[in-house]
Amino acid sequence: MRVNEISRQDFMDLVYSRTNEFMERINAPEAFVVKAFYDARHILQLRDAAFQTGLTSEASWHPLHDDCPDYHRLHDNYPKAHVKQKLHAFYYHGWYPHNKEKFDFFSEVFLMKNFLAGFPETEFLGNVPSDGFIARINIHHYPRGGGYQAEHIDPVGKHAQIQTLIAASEFGKDYSKGGVFARSDAGAEKGYLDPYMKPGDLLVMSPGIQHGVESVDPDLPYDWRSNDGRWMILPIIVSSDYDAKATKPVQVGATT
Repeated sequence: MRVNEISRQDFMDLVYSRTNEFMERINAPEAFVVKAFYDARHILQLRDAAFQTGLTSEASWHPLHDDCPDYHRLHDNYPKAHVKQKLHAFYYHGWYPHNKEKFDFFSEVFLMKNFLAGFPETEFLGNVPSDGFIARINIHHYPRGGGYQAEHIDPVGKHAQIQTLIAASEFGKDYSKGGVFARSDAGAEKGYLDPYMKPGDLLVMSPGIQHGVESVDPDLPYDWRSNDGRWMILPIIVSSDYDAKATKPVQVGATT
């Protein structure tokens, strides 16, 4: 799988001035690592704030309904999960005023998604779950000692033509084994992407290709209370839990 390291300006020019070329390359598939898309210091501050939330409040889970609060969850191979995973995830929602600063900070990613879909710039950003689709910011912590996410394919739709992941940790410093991989086609060799990225870099690829997170430093004890390991921030648009037929991620090789 081809990985393109690209500057912020060149990437924005490709997306907005050569859109057809960009989407052809995404669907080829190619991946883009946009260097220093965000200020690394701010990204690390968001990581540290999430980590402190995890230490000082109870983990929980809530369906994506109108009363869904911001929350964090310790995923641990839940049997009914669409995709098996072992990680600490934090969920922030765009309809809450206290999250405005976060969503303003990541607004360029949401605007880009809406541009590619042909939607108005602010589509989905103020939605509540009963509207069908909502904007969310996820922060994922894959602890050393085996944090992982099984290989899967994410839903592709007008609202989700690209997958956007912002690095909040550094391979070789926060962890030394594992991390995100993708395949150019079913059965193709895994392409490992974390070695290309540092905090603040933006990874962009198709959600419709096989990808996952290989076990992070699996030979060490698992410890989510340690602020190292692999961290990623995902500004996303997802369907709520009101629609029982909503498309969900599909784990590769899973049986129903």
